[in-house]
Amino acid sequence: MLKIKVITDSSAGFSKEEAEKYNVIVLPLTLSYDGKDYLDGIDITTDEFYKLFFENQEKKGLAKLDVLGLFNKDEKGFPKTSMVTPAVFEDTFNKVISEGYVPVVLPISKKLSGTYQSACIAKDMLEDDNIIVEDSASALGAVKVMIKSLLQKEYETKEDVIKEIDYLKKHVNFYAVPETLAYLAKGGRLGKFSARVGNFLHFKPVIQLDFEGVLVPIDRPRGLKHAFKAVSDYLKDNPIDFNYPCEFGYSTKEENVNALIEACKSNLNGDYTKAQISPVVGAHVGPGASALFYIAKNEVNKKLKD
Repeated sequence: MLKIKVITDSSAGFSKEEAEKYNVIVLPLTLSYDGKDYLDGIDITTDEFYKLFFENQEKKGLAKLDVLGLFNKDEKGFPKTSMVTPAVFEDTFNKVISEGYVPVVLPISKKLSGTYQSACIAKDMLEDDNIIVEDSASALGAVKVMIKSLLQKEYETKEDVIKEIDYLKKHVNFYAVPETLAYLAKGGRLGKFSARVGNFLHFKPVIQLDFEGVLVPIDRPRGLKHAFKAVSDYLKDNPIDFNYPCEFGYSTKEENVNALIEACKSNLNGDYTKAQISPVVGAHVGPGASALFYIAKNEVNKKLKD
């Protein structure tokens, strides 16, 4: 049996307790905001970061119904993330290999961070073909679900691990519902005009992730209630495979994700968990956002059009 050790970054949203339970190494991304750098999960907690960032933005005019003045202030004030360096990966690889494990890296999508490339550079430096580095591309906040799913099984060879990751990539799915469109626009994920109009008309889009790791609005219901119902309807086309972990996530308002869970009850025929999503993801979807991360029974079509 092949002994593997999964290495990911803090955007996956593993709590300290979860990382220990699943024996996963979580390398912190650096969050840069308002002139300061923070090691995610070490120098600042998720709640502390959300409080700092969201409250600061509200003071600067990024209110969800400020449809006239929205986005005109503090255009450079969106948090940035810095990748895990090749040197950190090299040290981590050496430690893991010395303990008799095969390193398996599943980081945030290479579309969003250079962390994947750093891992590739470190692998090349060590000239060890047994190290597995995979781009999580179409997972984003669902990376944790992918990792938990991967660790449910035992593997004989490196090829078996890669085959399972490929399966999970094709079946992992993600639906998110933001309470406000302001942060998607501020982070460059949505046009400013569309966000202004959407906020004014109370649109609460259902967002999915395409195969390149790009956030795409696939529906634009009015109001959270209708948006949560739409997510439930989408689950009929991409049903949850409860042989794998399923997780609901939220940024700041647990009551919103509880309403999403209630709306999806008819499709919840197995166990699921609920957790706060990481600041790296939450900063883009904003306060009050809710999401569902899971492995679908069928291969999910992610060739989406914006």
